[in-house]
Amino acid sequence: MFRRAIVLLALGSVLGVLFATFLGPQPARGADSPPELKAEPARATRTAKDISRPMIEATAKVRPAVVKIVTFRDGAWGRRYRGNGSGFIVAAEGHVLTHRRVLAGNSSTVIELADGRKFEKVALVGADRRSDVAVLKLLETGDAPLPVVTLGDSDDLEVGELVIAIGAPYGLDSSVSLGVVSATGRTGIVRGNSTEDFIQTDAALNPGNSGGPLINLDGQVVGINTAIQGSLAQANIGIGYAVPVNLARSVALALIEHGVARRGYLGVSFERVLDARQLEALGIEGQGGVRLRQVVPDSPAARAGLKPGDIITAVDGRPLKDARLFVARLAQAGPGGTVDLIVHRDSERKSVEVTLDEERPVLFGLEVATLDQERAATLRLNPRLSGVVVTRVEEGSAAARAPRSSRILPGDVIVQIDWDRGYRQITNRDDFEEVMEYFRERPPEQVRFWIVTPEGRFAVVLDAPRDS
Repeated sequence: MFRRAIVLLALGSVLGVLFATFLGPQPARGADSPPELKAEPARATRTAKDISRPMIEATAKVRPAVVKIVTFRDGAWGRRYRGNGSGFIVAAEGHVLTHRRVLAGNSSTVIELADGRKFEKVALVGADRRSDVAVLKLLETGDAPLPVVTLGDSDDLEVGELVIAIGAPYGLDSSVSLGVVSATGRTGIVRGNSTEDFIQTDAALNPGNSGGPLINLDGQVVGINTAIQGSLAQANIGIGYAVPVNLARSVALALIEHGVARRGYLGVSFERVLDARQLEALGIEGQGGVRLRQVVPDSPAARAGLKPGDIITAVDGRPLKDARLFVARLAQAGPGGTVDLIVHRDSERKSVEVTLDEERPVLFGLEVATLDQERAATLRLNPRLSGVVVTRVEEGSAAARAPRSSRILPGDVIVQIDWDRGYRQITNRDDFEEVMEYFRERPPEQVRFWIVTPEGRFAVVLDAPRDS
């Protein structure tokens, strides 16, 4: 009985399959196929092609010179980590411009071109921490010529202008995305950057795009793609940033010619940044400005007639909404370059052209200003105290790398400096700079800074910087 039931069940399954095959829905064949699928492919209209033509031609012009940068970093237990970024060739002899952070910590680098060529012998010409610009050089380029980009004028960019980003997001080399310039002059984007004047764009930038070019519709590079809003692991959300190519060009030239970035030096310190409402209360038109606290004697600023209390509202025709924009313009102009300042003094407005000197390296990463009674009161210190107040500690510097228990912070007042060959009481900025100048000629092993804060006086010992 059981065996008979099994046979009937198997027979039923076979009949079910047969009924489903012959009586169920059948695929259309031959003459039943829709004519729309058999028609010839539609051609893009001339109008549609004409609209896209500038993007197509700009991309074709730049894309061959955009490179994929593959980096390798040695880790613990023999592990090797791989990363990737982007760059672009700026000179026929093999110079590649990219983003400094693409190269951070790597032990070797491989450059891959869009035409399939690979270069494993790559030298680091130089990297600048403050602008995040780096220059590489291909050491053996072979007989075939290298494609080279054309550098444009980032000062000519307008908000709303179409731009194209090219790079290797997630390792996908020669990837292209289209967007607009969302804003210019963005600051406070990358922690630790002191030279910021970012272009903001909604062109899609993802991890791996860093170092690639941002181009205009003439196929000219106007920026180096640098960062996306949020963490580096985050995908694009329509907010990305690029270093203006005018700044990058100035830094790259200095790195190639001198091995270090050379910046223009004006010789002032800022009292405060003023917004449009504060300027209006002073009877001044403008989007923002900076009021000068100090003018260094015999500096370019002093020679141009600038004085403490002057308010600067524009540099080279650009509204000055942030002190970091000012620093970026000085870096872009470089030593021997000129900047045109709009200066307000009392009720007078005038244009002042200043020829810049070269900024000296900031030893230990400390920037200081003379302590005056107003600053002392703000810091809750004795108004009769003499010294210099630390205004900024550069990220990655000797001071910033010190252990937390031996760290100098903005707002600390330096009153004395000791080293193995002597000591110096510090009463003003000139005293501090004289000691730093001495250290440039005779580097000490260690330096002891005597610091005063509201909590008291104590000493901080720092190793002499080797990379300042």
